Amino acid sequence: MRTSFYLTRFLTLLLFVVFPFYLGFRGAASLSDSAVLLSSLSERAEALYIALTSQPAAPLAPISKEAFEASAEHAKPVRATEGGRRKRYPSLPDGLAHCINSFEQYPFLAEQVLQRKHGRYAKQTPAQKAISKKLGYPAHFEKARKGIEVNARFSRQVARIAREAYHTGPQALEDEEEAEFRVVDFAFGHLSRDWSTQGAKERQAVFPSVLDGLEQHFGRNGRGKKVLVPGSGMGRLASDIADLGYDVTANELDYGAILAYHLLTNHTSSLHQHTLQPFVTKWTHQASPSSRYAALTVPDHWPNKTVKLVEGDFLEMFPQDGEFDAVVTLFFIDIGDNVVDFLSNIHRLLNPGGVWINLGPLKWGTHTALQLSAEEVLQLADLLGFDVDHTSRKSIDSVYAEQQDSLLKFIYGECLAFHCEG
Repeated sequence: MRTSFYLTRFLTLLLFVVFPFYLGFRGAASLSDSAVLLSSLSERAEALYIALTSQPAAPLAPISKEAFEASAEHAKPVRATEGGRRKRYPSLPDGLAHCINSFEQYPFLAEQVLQRKHGRYAKQTPAQKAISKKLGYPAHFEKARKGIEVNARFSRQVARIAREAYHTGPQALEDEEEAEFRVVDFAFGHLSRDWSTQGAKERQAVFPSVLDGLEQHFGRNGRGKKVLVPGSGMGRLASDIADLGYDVTANELDYGAILAYHLLTNHTSSLHQHTLQPFVTKWTHQASPSSRYAALTVPDHWPNKTVKLVEGDFLEMFPQDGEFDAVVTLFFIDIGDNVVDFLSNIHRLLNPGGVWINLGPLKWGTHTALQLSAEEVLQLADLLGFDVDHTSRKSIDSVYAEQQDSLLKFIYGECLAFHCEG
């Protein structure tokens, strides 16, 4: 009975004195903070009850301040709710934690894709499975897993370098289940387009028009001319412009692209150093099954380290008017909420006599306020004060991050290309 009496007094002290004192000290602790703390203290009370009701070998030591603080340490708030997604470390740039988590979880996410494929395969009748085996179909699952292992080495390296660069520490940045396969899948496709020999054909379809436009405006000597490339993606176009002597600033919002570009630029010691099998989980539209396991190496060209990368929203990161001699947009103006904002900002950033060079489709999303035709885009540019060079207008067909030997040819037909003076 004395044991129960002391236990009751202890729990009363814990709940009505120590715990309120702690909450008062914490002040703005969240409800989840309190719940975690109560759970921790409950576990301690249960352990203490077991010790009290058993025959201890020695007198119990009092709970020390250090032990109490150690239990409270687990209750530090690590999540904040924002836009329906639970986030840890809200001080990190928006999207960064999610991208790091996705790169770290890539092998598990890719395995889930395979498991879904295997689930459909497994539902076949015994006779159908026998035919599938004669086709050698089951071997694809093991081959794909080997490709995933190749990709995982790269994705984990991207995540590790990102953690070092942004000083995140080793802690989980968000729940593992919040990772997205498409974040890494898109990054692999863009790496193929921008930094592999396989992507050279795609680049040759669109880059020359941009580079020729700069030469027509500035001549062959671009040295000292400031060029902004918003929506720079993996950075190959910005790098190629810098190779011509221009002072180039790249701007990107997507951390999937930023983190991979950071690895190529700052943590690569030789050309073709990194190997990927970017299409290892894509099994449709194929003439030959071997194309899904095609390996590529990056980078095929040294990224120009003079390029300055500005991370963040194009509409927010450049407060100075007339800062650039040229703005180059490639597959960019159709991704924003309102094209008027994009074009107005481009006009503001150009110095008098500067040039805006654009190339890309008008693949307006359902979120965009205006879904303009090519004619209306040029009319808008004229309304905003650009001097549109209609003689420079041309249409270019282009694929984008295409899988090798794919039977599906998704072509951006007649991409709008034009030059405007600010």
